[in-house]
Amino acid sequence: MPQISVIVPVYKVEAYLPACVESILGQSFSDLELILVDDGSPDSCGALCDAYAARDPRIRVIHQPNGGLSAARNSGMEIAQGKYMTFIDSDDYVAPDYLELLYRSVEQSGAELAVCRTRVFEDGRDPAAAPSAAEADSKVLSGREAVILLYRGDDAVPVNAWGKLYRSELIADLRFPVGKLHEDQAFVPIACWRAKAVAAVSAGAYYYRDRPESITSKKFSVKRYDDIWGVDQCLAFFRQKGETEILRAAEDKRKRLLCVYAIYARRDGVTVPEEYRVGTWKALRYLRSRVSEDKYQYYLAQIHPKLVRPDAVLRKLTSFFGKN
Repeated sequence: MPQISVIVPVYKVEAYLPACVESILGQSFSDLELILVDDGSPDSCGALCDAYAARDPRIRVIHQPNGGLSAARNSGMEIAQGKYMTFIDSDDYVAPDYLELLYRSVEQSGAELAVCRTRVFEDGRDPAAAPSAAEADSKVLSGREAVILLYRGDDAVPVNAWGKLYRSELIADLRFPVGKLHEDQAFVPIACWRAKAVAAVSAGAYYYRDRPESITSKKFSVKRYDDIWGVDQCLAFFRQKGETEILRAAEDKRKRLLCVYAIYARRDGVTVPEEYRVGTWKALRYLRSRVSEDKYQYYLAQIHPKLVRPDAVLRKLTSFFGKN
């Protein structure tokens, strides 16, 4: 039985799949199985998956009708045999010692989940090399601490399913919600909470490719509110568990998302479902004290570029008269 099952959903990524797979097969930690889930991809991805499987006995391939990212990940989980699982998106790739880094962290600390930092790079540009496993350090958090950091937006524990190594027993009965965008939002907080300990590693060993056609780069869609749906699922879970501090952090995250999405929806003329509606100016007032100045100016510019300069002048005047 392999120590680690690596699950890679595959759909319309023939230009990126080789880099992803090669980065996994070239890992310094080799006791792994690679599960490639061809999610009904209409291009040559299915054939590429089969060719890789013929080349390396550690690779298993699932071919299934298109069901989306969640369905593909769930299929991989069903057949995974490793003591640990990790998810890698097929247009991303990982540092050569990504698995070694996370595996060593959980084995040495006794944690049931390890997370590394993410290096975002633009499509067509290679990221800078990540520190090696030998240079990385880590801190051990309780599962509750990890969830609170996640909801506060701390880079140490991002909400993404990838960039993490899970003990398989920890998530044996968890599945990603099929048909939802931002599916990680309903999965990762609960997985973190279940862990008695989470090893947060300082190295950025997961390389996330920022593509123009990615969900977050496209014109805003009402489907983005699946993100709020995911938070709501976890709010119900943590409310049942009586986790007051986590609830506060999750509720604040929900408000931030609602306010940011209100701005994007107005920018792109999207009709917001009634239960998610927030006035634009109310959203800006809420965000002003909760995001950096650069982000706040960015959100102002989404409403109208001419708002940025008047707001800056008003703040300078307020500051001046406040000192005199």
